[in-house]
Amino acid sequence: MSQDDLAARIARLEAESQIRRIKSRYLNACDSKDVAAIRTCFVPDAVLDFPPVGEFGVDGLIDVFTQLAVNTPIVDQHHAHNADIRLLDADNAEANWHLSYTMYHPVTGAFRLLSTFYYDKYVRTPNGWLISYSKSMPRAIVDGKVEAGSVTAHWVDPKATTAHPE
Repeated sequence: MSQDDLAARIARLEAESQIRRIKSRYLNACDSKDVAAIRTCFVPDAVLDFPPVGEFGVDGLIDVFTQLAVNTPIVDQHHAHNADIRLLDADNAEANWHLSYTMYHPVTGAFRLLSTFYYDKYVRTPNGWLISYSKSMPRAIVDGKVEAGSVTAHWVDPKATTAHPE
């Protein structure tokens, strides 16, 4: 193996590792309700398409997230896995992720279990790899409620759902 081949393989592995880390940083920032950290994961003109919530830029994401999560007592858990990262060139990449999401509202007892696919685009910037586009494609949703002595749950049509259960 030539030095050029080895350098190219190392560069590819480093890029994939950085892309995994930026996705992790974003999801961990969501779970900790850290909007400043969320903002650092995206290029300024990023586009986010998160049905049924809508399509918006980073400021719109921060606004929606603040309303749905930051200003509420809910607890979120985002778990991304099965990453399929494709480097298009030295500065552009795409990735598909499977996301398992759990939301619990400790006051009302409402919960949501969500399975979704993410399709993301990334660009390499002077600050490292950042997300430039993200689309969520919900696959399965279960909404429910924990009450004294019982748990109720029901399947939800991903095309007809609201952002969070009541």
